[in-house]
Amino acid sequence: MNVGLVTLGCTKNQVDSEMILGCFKSQGFNIVNQVEDADIIVVNTCGFIESAKVEAIDTILEMADCKQYGNCKALIVTGCLAKRYKSQIIESMPEVDLVIGVDEYENLPEILSNFFSQSNLLNHYKFNQKLDFNNRIISSTYPLAYIRISDGCDNKCSYCAIPLIRGPFKSRQMEDILKEVEDLAKKGIKEFCVISQDTSKYGLDIYGELKLAELLKKMSQIEGVKWIRILYMYLFETTDELIDEIGKNPKVCSYFDIPIQHLNDKMLKDMNRHDTKEIIYDRIKRIREIVPDAILRTTCIVGFPGETKEEFEELIDGIKELKFDRLGAFTYSREEDTKSYDMENQIDEDVKDQRLKELFDVQKEISLNKNKERLGAEYEVIVEDVSEDDEYFICRSMLEAPDVDGRIYIKIDEESSKKVIIGEYTNVRIIDYNEYDLFATII
Repeated sequence: MNVGLVTLGCTKNQVDSEMILGCFKSQGFNIVNQVEDADIIVVNTCGFIESAKVEAIDTILEMADCKQYGNCKALIVTGCLAKRYKSQIIESMPEVDLVIGVDEYENLPEILSNFFSQSNLLNHYKFNQKLDFNNRIISSTYPLAYIRISDGCDNKCSYCAIPLIRGPFKSRQMEDILKEVEDLAKKGIKEFCVISQDTSKYGLDIYGELKLAELLKKMSQIEGVKWIRILYMYLFETTDELIDEIGKNPKVCSYFDIPIQHLNDKMLKDMNRHDTKEIIYDRIKRIREIVPDAILRTTCIVGFPGETKEEFEELIDGIKELKFDRLGAFTYSREEDTKSYDMENQIDEDVKDQRLKELFDVQKEISLNKNKERLGAEYEVIVEDVSEDDEYFICRSMLEAPDVDGRIYIKIDEESSKKVIIGEYTNVRIIDYNEYDLFATII
């Protein structure tokens, strides 16, 4: 039978999806890219914030149409929304045949075996393949894989539902991670993005000390590994040892993804963040001292309950001063069962939207100047794809993270067409720029 899977949400979810596909393939199922061809459709959902929940519900209903107009005989919903709202999905969406939350993945073989037997899709079919990091179908079209080194989170930020969904922080054993990287490198994967809900905390729960720097060093020694990128680090856990390893290791991208969320101490305290304004400024100063060419990416929340105009302006002033290379931001989303849900002084949506626009306007000017500084610079880039208008090759250097950052574009002409291959690396020189993207020529 054909299985198609739709992934929503973050890269941690993408890893789950790749393992789910690996399970089905190991059991003899055929994996298809077009849901219209699928006998079984799996929607792996996100349930982090309201917009993600809306997207998930819309996608489930869209996939349900395939049961009426396509080949679909079973619609399975998995992931974070399935964990958080399992009973509601079962009650309100009869189109869905099976709901499996992230907390049930360990029992996947039993759940699927029972489902197939009871649904008469595959009579007496015994599903015995568990989720396994070493049994993934990598979904990237170029040599990239995400390496999830832990799951869950203990930080309990007052706005965040992740601990409710994913549970407490739990690191993977280092030898298991290194085995996964080694196996993927043998299969041709060259770029490895290290991810978790709290990457910088890796190892503390099982080894009694922070072990991310050691993990990076050992990963870089594996044959075939070309680029290593760390995503989502907390500044209070970003030690000098870790900064030094990132700075001196040629295979580790000088890229610091450090979500600060705010720069006002009252807001940070109300958010239950462990960073303070002083810690944020101190750690960023230290990063730039040890790694002068570091790229800094952050995210911010605007419109958190009780955020005054003055507190928002303190955030804006700090962003102007710190000059992050990349910045993502979103308006506060009021999530049930989180501490901030019942906080007083909730901010009007139109005020949130206005503050978000102002923040992006400030960052746009910073980004433009940062990109201007890269004129004439030369980089090795991975060629990801071709633009929709077929005019450019889409590329990234070590300084651009997949999915979230701008890109480097190479004009498609007679010369570049001979030298550029999608999925391969090439050398370029930056010749132009805009607020978010760079344009280059082949060296």
